[in-house]
Amino acid sequence: MFVALLVVTIATLLATEMWFRNSLDIARQFNSRSVYQASYYSQGMLLWARDILRQDYEQEAGFDSHNEGWNQPIAGIELPDAMLSGKLIDFDSKFNLNNLVIKGQVNTLSVDYFKRVLLNLEMDSSLADKIIDWMDVDQVPLPQGAEDTVYLSKNPSYRTAGQPFVHISELRLIEGIDARIYQRLINYVTVLPVQGTQPTTMNVNTMSTLLLKSLDVTVTTKDALILFSEGSASIKTLRDFYKQPAIQYLGLDSEAKQLDKLISTKSNWFQARVDVQMGESLFTQYAILFRPNALATIKQLSDTPFIP
Repeated sequence: MFVALLVVTIATLLATEMWFRNSLDIARQFNSRSVYQASYYSQGMLLWARDILRQDYEQEAGFDSHNEGWNQPIAGIELPDAMLSGKLIDFDSKFNLNNLVIKGQVNTLSVDYFKRVLLNLEMDSSLADKIIDWMDVDQVPLPQGAEDTVYLSKNPSYRTAGQPFVHISELRLIEGIDARIYQRLINYVTVLPVQGTQPTTMNVNTMSTLLLKSLDVTVTTKDALILFSEGSASIKTLRDFYKQPAIQYLGLDSEAKQLDKLISTKSNWFQARVDVQMGESLFTQYAILFRPNALATIKQLSDTPFIP
């Protein structure tokens, strides 16, 4: 009797183990197929994003604003086995930190602008020196900067990058930038590749009130709010921008040769977010799109956002 019971127990355990392994194999195969299918759906949605940007360029090549089709998200495209959503975000609505050091040279115009941003954020302007030291190739700290000697004393120790930012999260590594400062700052800055020797520009139609105010010390909060126009600004040219009643009296057009290196009425860089919902699983992908002309190209892919 005891032997029979033992045999039944062993057989039950073996059957349970086989069932468990089969279930795992089936789950792995299902997940593998789901990931494979989701990647194809993501590629299709990125083609959608590129086509939206192409249509926008062909319709209004001279300027971009939040009132245009690229700013309208797509949600709830139903397929037999998935639900697709997509959204485009304008990178050029923020200040590009990589403008601070271009081809190894400190860009004074961008540094002065960024220091005004920090001032308007009520942050220590010394952060600009520390960020520059993070990117430059030398080990000579700026007056309020920080080079390897500061970071090697930390636990764990590390070195400065000595190159442009690759991802905005690098800011958290810089001396003086804690979680609170980081969370506040990322609302106004981004990191993008710099093409050539000139800084990337910010779109005056999509910039925030604070960034507009930082264009010049003479621009007031009231002026910036009027320019922002509750996010619906649609200024076609920089000449029109300088003629806006809110700032016309400031004479900024006399400084146009300098400001024109910082601002534009167009957006060339975008983040695309693609969501693929398959059953209870959500697959999300992000891409950086560069659109200097009608043809937008994908510069980088990630599972995490480039714009938090």
